[in-house]
Amino acid sequence: MSPQGKDYLAKLYEMLHQLPEEERLDAVREIESHIIDGTLSGQHEAAILARLGDPRTLAKAYRNEYMIEHHSGRSFKDVLAMISFYCTTGLLSVMVIPVLAVVAYGFGFCATLIVIAGIIRTFGVTWINMNLGPGLEVPTEWSMLYALPIGGIVGGIAFVSWRYLRKYMDFLSRKYQLALPKGR
Repeated sequence: MSPQGKDYLAKLYEMLHQLPEEERLDAVREIESHIIDGTLSGQHEAAILARLGDPRTLAKAYRNEYMIEHHSGRSFKDVLAMISFYCTTGLLSVMVIPVLAVVAYGFGFCATLIVIAGIIRTFGVTWINMNLGPGLEVPTEWSMLYALPIGGIVGGIAFVSWRYLRKYMDFLSRKYQLALPKGR
């Protein structure tokens, strides 16, 4: 292997620093094998490296694959791990993902609080205020009926934000999987 190929592998290894050591080594070995197989079949190493593209992009593809395999659950910790990964994939992601995540989780939490507040106020808790506007307070006995549609609207916004967040992360996943070598 030429110094250019070794340099490429070293950069790839360096870019994979967020993965466990065994995963890093597997990825580098796979690309090294891909380069060697290509040169043995008569391809120029420079052409193989050009097809592989920038080591940063290839490293992102491997990190993406690792995130999908190891954080495919729906737990809060898995979602946060995936969000942190995707926020490092580009400038647009740094803006889109946090906004959608905050809206989804924040509005979801608020929707729950609105419904709970309506239920509690219906049973006579007077320190919870529900106003339709200046001087227009919701009667205590109507609190639950007021809270349910408002909570539903806020919850709907949370749900839509969550759906678009998932769609955007799936889009990025497909994009980075295309950067992996074809034999995977």
